Amino acid sequence: MRLTDEEQQILAALQTGQHLKVHRTPDGNKRYCLHRVDGSVVCDVSPDAAGKLERSGLIESNMKFPAATFLLTEKGNSMAARITGSRQLPTGARGTC
Repeated sequence: MRLTDEEQQILAALQTGQHLKVHRTPDGNKRYCLHRVDGSVVCDVSPDAAGKLERSGLIESNMKFPAATFLLTEKGNSMAARITGSRQLPTGARGTC
């Protein structure tokens, strides 16, 4: 599977403990952001990149409103390990550590 630089950066960030969240506004718009562990916003993420990672089964949403958090799946964690060369295991969607 070919991933863009942005998609690879998202997976690597999630592997290191950052969080990808989608914030919904009252009018239904979505904003995807990477957050550090301390809660500060690192950067905005394109909806296309987040959507592709989710459709590819690399991340899953916890389906919360108004800000859902995306977690790495086992497949996503394996892909992140290939990208970073590290087997660091963050908390994942299936209870992996």
